[in-house]
Amino acid sequence: MLDDDINKERIKQIHTMLLEFASGNFAYKLERSNLDDDIEALTALINMTFEEIKSSFLHQGYANLNETYKHLVQMFFVLDMEDTIITFNSRIKQMLFFNDNELHENPFSTFLTQDSKLAWNGLMSKLAHIDMDAHEEFIILSFKTKQNLILTTNCLVSKFIDKTNQSKRIVITSVEIIKNSTARDIALRNFVTSRKEASKAIKQANNSKKSKQLNLSFSDIRKIREVHDHIVNNLDKQLSSLVELAHTFGTNEFKLKYGFKQLYGQTVFRFLIDERLRKASLLIQHTDTSIKEIAHITGFISAPHFSKAFKEKYGFTPRDLRKRSKDYDI
Repeated sequence: MLDDDINKERIKQIHTMLLEFASGNFAYKLERSNLDDDIEALTALINMTFEEIKSSFLHQGYANLNETYKHLVQMFFVLDMEDTIITFNSRIKQMLFFNDNELHENPFSTFLTQDSKLAWNGLMSKLAHIDMDAHEEFIILSFKTKQNLILTTNCLVSKFIDKTNQSKRIVITSVEIIKNSTARDIALRNFVTSRKEASKAIKQANNSKKSKQLNLSFSDIRKIREVHDHIVNNLDKQLSSLVELAHTFGTNEFKLKYGFKQLYGQTVFRFLIDERLRKASLLIQHTDTSIKEIAHITGFISAPHFSKAFKEKYGFTPRDLRKRSKDYDI
């Protein structure tokens, strides 16, 4: 009887996984067990198949990132140095299926799989011994949802000092590529989508259709992804020229320039600015760090330059966003 209940639960997880896939969400995978039966064989096959489909869509040119898929901040955590969750974005509840009480003021590591716990504990130990005010690391973590699905995601882990209360904080940002939503949904997620930006996006999409795609090898894709990770992990630093970047990562300027845009839908330098602004918007909404300090943390040469770039992208200033965020919290 107990075996029947276990198998029913395993079939239920497979059903949940297939529904997520049908909705265009490639984020999850099924948890593996030590059992040797037909259900476990099916679990392994589903995980492998979904991984292959995801890889094909996102890295072999079958999907146009400008039209069908987009980068979305799935999860955002703020922790203290004791691994306790201080705050988080609302989407986490949709992704992991835990409620506020189950997440708030609980250890972050309890929501990770066993392998990821070990990797996370190692990173936390490393961060505890780093004296710099600001530091960033890139790590892949696997979360275990309330429905026992596994959510594996790329995470940017940032350590910084909140100068308002002189306390150290850890910010974890998970970004995934998911199926695009309507313009209305995008506007709601970003508060405002300016007409200027929408017009520019349409123009870029049309140009992308006309442009000749590169035939990228797996080696080319790996090198371009390494450049991508380097940018994400060094947002506060000045970026090298395309020629220098290409030589550093073992490729050439042409492949880096056009291959990066083919994979990520943006030029290298546009991606850098957007990532800086994305990180800044999260810090504005979820921390008390001053606008001037956020500009410094995210690599802008000055607060006025940061405010101008921020308003050009989002249609409002950093101070406007902070005021809106506080109004929403009330």
